[in-house]
Amino acid sequence: MARTTDLQPLKRRVKQSLTLIALGALVIYGTLCLPCGAAVAEPAAPASSEQAGKPPEAAEQQPKLSEVAELKQKAQDAFIHGQYPEAAAFNLKIARKYPAAKERHYAVQMLGTIYENNLVDLRKAVQWNREFLRKYADSRQAPLYQEKLARLAGLEQAQGQEEAYKLYQKIRFANKGDAYQVEQYEALLKEHPAFSLKAEVEKEIAYAYARMSKPQQSYAAFQAISTQTGHKLSSTDRILAEANRSYWKMTTIWKWVALAVVAVLWGSVLLMQPWKRLDRALIKTFLFWTLGWVLLMASRMPTFYSMETDGYQFVIRDRAIYTMAALNLPVLLWLMLFNRGEFWRNRRRTLRLVSPLLTLVMTVAVIYLFIAYQPNGPEIVSVFGVKYEYLIGELRKGM
Repeated sequence: MARTTDLQPLKRRVKQSLTLIALGALVIYGTLCLPCGAAVAEPAAPASSEQAGKPPEAAEQQPKLSEVAELKQKAQDAFIHGQYPEAAAFNLKIARKYPAAKERHYAVQMLGTIYENNLVDLRKAVQWNREFLRKYADSRQAPLYQEKLARLAGLEQAQGQEEAYKLYQKIRFANKGDAYQVEQYEALLKEHPAFSLKAEVEKEIAYAYARMSKPQQSYAAFQAISTQTGHKLSSTDRILAEANRSYWKMTTIWKWVALAVVAVLWGSVLLMQPWKRLDRALIKTFLFWTLGWVLLMASRMPTFYSMETDGYQFVIRDRAIYTMAALNLPVLLWLMLFNRGEFWRNRRRTLRLVSPLLTLVMTVAVIYLFIAYQPNGPEIVSVFGVKYEYLIGELRKGM
């Protein structure tokens, strides 16, 4: 009974503490949640009379364009979608109805472009290009427009030139590929041999052939510009023409030279009848070197795959690397057979002198053929030549 009496004060203290904790929790809850409830329960403000009859998206609408700005936008959309008559009509309305608007600058320039390139009306092209030159062209544009006007005026005045010019522009903007362009341009020159823009047509043909990886035809087209039309090639045209000539020789003349070298070297080995001196030791040696070469290439593959190729002009594919590695095995076989030829049985000293040189010639010929048959082979050789000259220059500076 004494123990129960001693626990009474402790029970009262615990009850008081629990009561204080409950009151504190109620105060915190009321402080945090009552404003939210008030905000939810607060009635919304009445809508103004201006917004009462509008849909929800009306407040986000863009400001209304002026009539001339709207016409310009329509003209741009029509031009982008290839609706050239509609684009010309919108721009013509701006040019005539709004002489003081800033949009007229764009309209006049586009009218000259549309009538020159798309609808092809030389009289109107001259009219609007002259208007742009007179009112809007700056110091950089003026010489270009003067040259353009002189060319267009000459075409307009010469008999039969406008029809050829219409065909020329139609082919230019057809977007049907290089093969189509070449075919149509050549037909144009046959139909209109006296076309005053013949040099431009030949240039289009030359560049189309270059994009089609036909360097011989591209070089011939560039040659026709200087020989048949008398026009001088620009520096860019001369660079491309010379590159095409080099590529053509690489894939024709020098390729056949390399093939002939490989054929002669293999033929000479077979004529020396190396099989008469073959033995198991030689076969084991060849297999040993083959296995060693395969292991060496396999050990270097991780390095190849870890190389950064960003910014490289040409990236060689995995298949090409494997093929290149495999091509060394026929060269190794040729070397083994060459050293076992009957001709060298009593000429060991001569063999030691000739064998490294001919092995180098065989290796170079095989690598050249491999590169020549790559899609970007000629370009790779050109880049290699530039890199080689750079490295030689650096070595000379170091010495």
